[in-house]
Formats: sequence, structure tokens, C-alpha cells
Amino acid sequence: MGCTQSAAVYPGNRQGDDDDDNIIDDSILTQSNTFSNDDIIAKLLDIKNPINIQVADSQAFNQSLIQQRQQAIDNASYRSTIETWTPNSLQQLSDMIKSFCNGKSIIDQHWIIFYWITFNIEYDTVSYFTKDYKDQSAEGVFQNKKGVCAGYANIYKHLCDQIQLPCEAVVGYSKGYGFEDHEGAPTGTDHAWNVVEIYHHQYLMESTWGAGHLNDKKAFERKLDSYYFLPRPNEMIYHHLPEDKKWQLLETSIDMDEFMQMPKLRPPYFNLNLELINPYNRGHVDLLPDRPYALVLVRVPSDVQLIADLKLNGVKLEGAQRIMFDSKKQIYCCYFAPATTGENKITVYGKRNNSSSDLYDSALELVMNINQMPTNPISFPRTWDTFFDLNLEVAWPKNTNSIKLNNACSHARILIRTPTDVELFGRLKDANQQEIINGNRIYWNKEKDIWVCSFAPDRNGIFEAAILAKKKSDSGNFTSAVSFTIEAKQIPIPNISYPNTWSSFYDLGLKIQAPKNSTNAIWNDDASYTELLIQTPDDVQLSCDIKYNSAAIKHGSLAQFNNDKKLWQLLFAPECTGLHELVVYGKRISDTASATALVKFGLNVTNLQRPMKFPAVFSPFQSKKCQINTPLDGILKNGSVIPISCVIPDAVGVDIKVDSEWLPTEGYTNPNLERQITVGAKEVLIFVKYDQGANYLNIIKYTVE
Repeated sequence: MGCTQSAAVYPGNRQGDDDDDNIIDDSILTQSNTFSNDDIIAKLLDIKNPINIQVADSQAFNQSLIQQRQQAIDNASYRSTIETWTPNSLQQLSDMIKSFCNGKSIIDQHWIIFYWITFNIEYDTVSYFTKDYKDQSAEGVFQNKKGVCAGYANIYKHLCDQIQLPCEAVVGYSKGYGFEDHEGAPTGTDHAWNVVEIYHHQYLMESTWGAGHLNDKKAFERKLDSYYFLPRPNEMIYHHLPEDKKWQLLETSIDMDEFMQMPKLRPPYFNLNLELINPYNRGHVDLLPDRPYALVLVRVPSDVQLIADLKLNGVKLEGAQRIMFDSKKQIYCCYFAPATTGENKITVYGKRNNSSSDLYDSALELVMNINQMPTNPISFPRTWDTFFDLNLEVAWPKNTNSIKLNNACSHARILIRTPTDVELFGRLKDANQQEIINGNRIYWNKEKDIWVCSFAPDRNGIFEAAILAKKKSDSGNFTSAVSFTIEAKQIPIPNISYPNTWSSFYDLGLKIQAPKNSTNAIWNDDASYTELLIQTPDDVQLSCDIKYNSAAIKHGSLAQFNNDKKLWQLLFAPECTGLHELVVYGKRISDTASATALVKFGLNVTNLQRPMKFPAVFSPFQSKKCQINTPLDGILKNGSVIPISCVIPDAVGVDIKVDSEWLPTEGYTNPNLERQITVGAKEVLIFVKYDQGANYLNIIKYTVE
């Protein structure tokens, strides 16, 4: 047993095992990609059988009609005038409409009727759900200002009749609210709308759906949808089937079986010029052969974006979809993975890139019936456009959106492949969207050519591990790319956390040896200083600072190399209690540039009995990997006799100067300096030279009190 991700064993993340580089198994990195569907997609795109649903009257939607229709819809004065009307009777309303329509085009007259109805008549939800229909005559609808579809169609026809506009009320079937609840085809008509005649051409009119819709709470939401004002018959047929075929207004009529098989396409589908490639003119989609997911392909214009979701019993399923855009083919590849058996509902939403709104509108709906779950079900992490735009790939964990930590597992690890010009950033949040400070560590493993993203929850619960990305050349902010859900149980106490690191920390190949798994250094109440231990390659040197209130403490830090442990020892001596920052800098010894910040720890000093200062050190103390054993206190007492113990590798000479006098040369045997001295009144200086004939260099300085 161990840490798990979905059904897979999650390797090596127990407390104390935080060296992610040592547990990146090459077998993980070479696992096959589930989404190798290029051949399948190519075959689907190669189908040369376009859907042939044509309007019977090819001249009906001529350019003049299209322009007049849009001008009527956009006429703000029509709307403002109609909204002021308060007729007391249906006859008074008819007179107002007749007067207002005088001299206006037939299309404008229809829009005036359409707009009054959609603005004033509310859908009667009580009648609809109780099946106790009130008076649906034109008079009844006017008086109640409510009606169901029959009432909308009746009042529309009545108002048309009053100004001699040819109009028919049509009954039939629709894929509206509650359509999914039907078992098979409906046994009786369930909807009504209108057919009108304009300039000897026939058109559809749907004022019920134009007025608004029923929401998930069974309440009517009024929202004008002008799409249903003279909609195209070859589009309406996807959700409106007249009982009398002649009112389809199509070149070739559609029967009930075809109607039930067709996908449910909403107005945004047509407004955005989408093309459903797979499934082909069907309202249901199946899992791909030998795959645990279904594939929906939608071709889009270059200025359109899509998103999608999968729902079961009206509940959105997390990790059930992945939406990928192929910019070369202008195709959205939408993958849907069921979580359980049942009738799953797929909804694809769309919007234009230049839209002022962030909202996506429902464009098409499909059904995925799952009678038996696949052998190896999968789920998808949440992804954003950035993930695909920057060509990111999840190398681990594959085929899951969920990481489960249990059995004392302390952290989750996510591996991401990126192009060389991309960098990543991480963020860990709890279920309340509160960020877990120091809860993640993101770095590029040069040896494996992969980004290692570690996330450590600070307690049990549900967390979101988010990975953001951007191009290195981009001066802008990181944007969301991919995220996983972490379910944490039995998190060890204390939990692990990560110090703040910069990319150079990993570029230089550093590893923290102490403190392990903590963003904070350890402080003992009886101590005068604390230490960090860091392992580096041989060609790297380190330095450090301790800061309080963002100001560096003079002589409060000492970076030296422990030659016995082969580790850098970073020492920090605070001046007071409180929160401090410990910053470690580094560079390659051969690099002439200044050292850069590598890692930052916190230090909470709770008690400080004896503050101290370290001796000052100068180049080449760090580059030659020197070490002070004693005295570490940089302030000596006048007249005291003290031992001097230092490690100074490969020197040809080491001498000590007390105040202005040189002491006799003694006590140095490469690499150790061991001797006693008597402290003077001002200072003690240790000098070293590394070449015969070279000058001595001061590398250590003590002051005297």
C-alpha cells in the first residue's frame, strides 16, 4: 500500500523522502500517451458526407430580408416605445400596434408584435408543471400576462390578424425543457409556434423561446433571444418538428426517427458557425473502440473558443472532459470520460474571442449512454488554453485528475514536459481557495529534461494543485495551464513545507540537507545561531544573509564549507527575537559575475539569551572553501588567550596579525590551522597566500571589545 493516484500506486512520497530527483523512474516517463488518436481523427475528418438539410424556398433568406431583419432587431426606438405601452385591453393593444405599424415594413411590423410579446408575456410555469392549463386564448394570455407555448402562438396569430399579416399557429414536438426525461419519441405534440408569410415567402416564428427559458430551479428567466425571430428552418429542425411536415419548410422533410437521432443544436451553434464532425448528425456519442472515453470533434472559425462539460443527473462531473484545440485544422477535440454508468449529458459552450463578456453560451448538447464502465476508467486534469498553446504534456500522473495522499504520504509530485522556452509556476489552494503558503516547489530537472512540481498539503482535506506557465521571453504574468485535485488523508505531523527557491538553485544542482522538508530553519531557545546545510557540486560557492524587517544584519551570517561532511554550512545569528529571513546566494567559482539569490528560509526567534556576531570573511574564503571551527564569535575579549582552529585548504602560507604586529608563523599544516593567540586591543586578522611570491590576502577578521 502507499500513496495512490486513482488506481495507480503513487511512488515514494512518504515523510522524509522529499528528494524527488531520486525517485523519477524512467519507466514513468516512457509510459504511452492515452491520447494517440491521430489516425482516428484523420478518418473522421476525411468523411465526405455533409449533412444536406436545405430550406425549401431558396429565395426566402435573401440579402434584403437578412438586412431588414437585423435593422428591425437593432432599432432601439422601437423597443423604447413598446416598453412604454400600458394597454388596458387586447383591443387597445391591437389599435396601438396598428397605429405604430402604419407605414412600416412587414418585417418591422412582425418585430413590433414579437417584441411586445417577449417583453410582456411571462411563461406560465405553474400551468406547465401542474398540467392545469389556464385560458390560452389571446384574450386569456393578455389578461394574465402569462401563457404556455400555445398561448404565445395564439396571441401572436391574433395580433397578426388585426393588421392583416398572414400567420398560422403550428403544433409539433420540441427538444426543450424536460426533453431528456422522455423515454423514446413523444406520443403527442408538446409545443406550438407560428409560421408567417412575408413577401410571398414563409418563415418560422418562435416567440415562446424568444421570451426566455426555464432554469434548473423550474423558474422562468426572461431573456430576449432574437434568434427566434424569423429563424432558418434548416436550423430550427434540430429542435422543432411540426406535426404537419409542410411546416418544416424544408426541401426534404425529416421524420420522427431522424429528429430523435439528431443532436440538440442551440442558436449559438449557428451564430458561431460551428460544424459538428463527430458524432455525425447524431445526438448520442459512444466510447471510442478499446478506449475509456468518447471523442467529439467540432470545427470552428478562427475567432471562436469552446469549452465543455459532462453531467450526470444534472451534476457536473469533475475531471470528465479534456478540450484540445488543433490550430492547424481549426478543430476542437473534446474528450469525455464517464465516471459511472448512466445517461451522461455533454454540453459544448462557445463564444467569440472579441466578446466583451467572459460567458460562454450553450451551443450543442449530446448524450453518452454508459451501460458498462470500461476496464480502466480515466479522468482528466483541468486544463486551460495555455496548456495546449505552449505544448505542455503531463508525464505523471497520467489519465487522472485526482491524487490521493494517504498512509503518511506527505506530498504529491506532478511531472510536466515543456518546450525549452517555457517556464512553470505553482500554487496550492485548499477547498476554500485559500493559498497554502510554501506548499509547493516547482523546478526543472535538467538531467531528466522535465519539470518537477511538488505539492505538500498542510492538513487533511481537498486541495487544488495548480500549475501556471509562460514563455521565458514573455515579461507578462504566468497564466493557468493545468490543475489537479489532491485528496489528503493522514498527512504526517509535522507536515512538510518548501523554502522559496529561485531557478538558479536547481540550475546549480543544490540539495538541502538541513532542515529537511521545512520552509523554516530550526531555532533552539538556548542558541545564539542556527545553521543550514546544503550540498553543492564542487565548482559552486555559497554566501548568505540574515534579514530582519527586510534589512540585512551586519556580520549576522557566515557561509563556510564543512570539509568533513562535504557540505556548505550557512550560519545565521539574529540580533533580536521575531521573524527573520535567511537568504542563500551562490554562483560557480569560475563565474566572474555576482552571486544570485538561490533559496530563502524563514526563522522565528522565540528567545535569544546571548546575541553574537560572526567574524568578517573576505575573498577567497568561500571560493577556497575555508571553514572556521573556533572562535565563531567575531568579537573577542581584550587580553584573552584563545585557540584558533580553521580549515584553509591548499595554502602555501598562513599568518596572523594582532593589531599591527605579525605573530610568528606556526600552526598551519595543510589544510588545518591550529594554534593559540593572545588577543590585543583592536583586531585579529588571518592572512593567507596560495602562490609563492604572491601577496598575503586577509580572509578573516575579528574585532576586539
